[in-house]
Amino acid sequence: MPTLKLTDRTVASAKAIEGGRLELWDSGLKGLYLRVSSDTKIWGYRYRRPDGSQPRIRLGHYVPPEHAIGDTSSLTVAGARAKARKIQSEVDDGKDPATTRQLVKAEAKTEAIRTVADLAEAYFTVCETGEYRPSRRRKRPQTIKAERYLYKKYLTPLGRIRVEALTRDAVRKLLRNLLTAGRGTTCNRVRGLLRQIYAWGVLEGRVTRNPAGELADLAEEIPRTRILTDDETRALWKALIDPTGLRRPLPRGREEPVMVSRPVRIAIQLAMLTLQRRGEIAAMRIPEIDFGAAVWTIPAEKTKAGRVTAVPLCATAIDLIREAIALRSEPAPGDDPSPYVFVGRSKTVPYLSPAAISHAMRDIREGIGSPDLTAHDLRRSGATRLAIAGVSPFILSKLLNHAGDFGGGSPITMAVYVQHNYMAEKRAAIAQLETLLLSVVNPNSDHAADASDYAAKARSALRFYNPAGDAGQVPSTPAQSQPSAHA
Repeated sequence: MPTLKLTDRTVASAKAIEGGRLELWDSGLKGLYLRVSSDTKIWGYRYRRPDGSQPRIRLGHYVPPEHAIGDTSSLTVAGARAKARKIQSEVDDGKDPATTRQLVKAEAKTEAIRTVADLAEAYFTVCETGEYRPSRRRKRPQTIKAERYLYKKYLTPLGRIRVEALTRDAVRKLLRNLLTAGRGTTCNRVRGLLRQIYAWGVLEGRVTRNPAGELADLAEEIPRTRILTDDETRALWKALIDPTGLRRPLPRGREEPVMVSRPVRIAIQLAMLTLQRRGEIAAMRIPEIDFGAAVWTIPAEKTKAGRVTAVPLCATAIDLIREAIALRSEPAPGDDPSPYVFVGRSKTVPYLSPAAISHAMRDIREGIGSPDLTAHDLRRSGATRLAIAGVSPFILSKLLNHAGDFGGGSPITMAVYVQHNYMAEKRAAIAQLETLLLSVVNPNSDHAADASDYAAKARSALRFYNPAGDAGQVPSTPAQSQPSAHA
């Protein structure tokens, strides 16, 4: 165990025999040594515990001074001495650095959250169980599903990074790449999701800083104000009844026919008549509909506001729902009928995908020549029609199930004390919307008569789902004498 004054010169020239190992101890600092093998030179430090044991701590690889610039993982002779003195200072204060390091390593090995991917999965899990409820309410399953998709598609490249090692610069680089690719809104959504994931990590004490929270949205977002004109409304409704002959343009001057299934077209028509969101309509369940009272009750877990909403249904909407139910295929032998109005194509997604509505809107808008038209524009357009017709903003907010509009009353009064759903006022608004919409899309009364005949045929072929097992029993529709114009 040779002891000598260790210098960069002696260390650089130190060599071990082939297959052997040599330890050089520093005479200038007791406990500091260099372990030399045929291909490595590693610094270490040994100290004495109160019980007499002498643990060793690895300090790092040796590096010559001329190669030390930019190498933060290796130590020169001077660097090794400085690090050894720091450890000895801890020992003098009564600490045990070797034991502390062992505990840290053991904890790291058992730590479930090590990487960004681990943190994200833990975040999604606590959101799904309801343990974590940002904004004081539980996230909806479809919201978590959308967040998982967003993470998988855009944040996976960051997944292997140690959770505490993710930097603001790394996040900014990923976001700028999305912005450069023309995905401005997606860029902001990705930052928002990562900010939420790390905010939960900070709350749990797993990380101390939020790299996404230190950045602002890179893309400017301007709220959409798009509403349909009467001509666009008329063309859209006509296409929803029968898209035959519609063609959408393709690259290189080509085109293809617009092909959208009848159930999806019905879902879009219902969006125009009820002003509810596409996801709520796509997941509509038959037990939620009271055909006798003409009311659709949407559970709190399916609404964006997180509260139950009762939606009045006009006669045309009732007929459309009946038609959608009649169009469902028979269940497989041994299977119960689906409770959904719009049945999905797989067992994992038992109802119509909201994305199918958006894709259908894209194809139809190209076929009728109305650029930049989305499913949500239907909701905005209908609300605008009602506002012009004199429906109060407060009732519109109730109909749209928007949170925060208290109609002039205090929040505590309207949220807690006034337990009223304003059904009569909402029904009057929906009836007015039906009248306004049909006057645009079907100005000729002859069309209303034809539509009524078609609706009667659809009702006669109805296979209605009844949980009590009363198959074939079709609830009566109020105001059956009113004309329907969906076909």
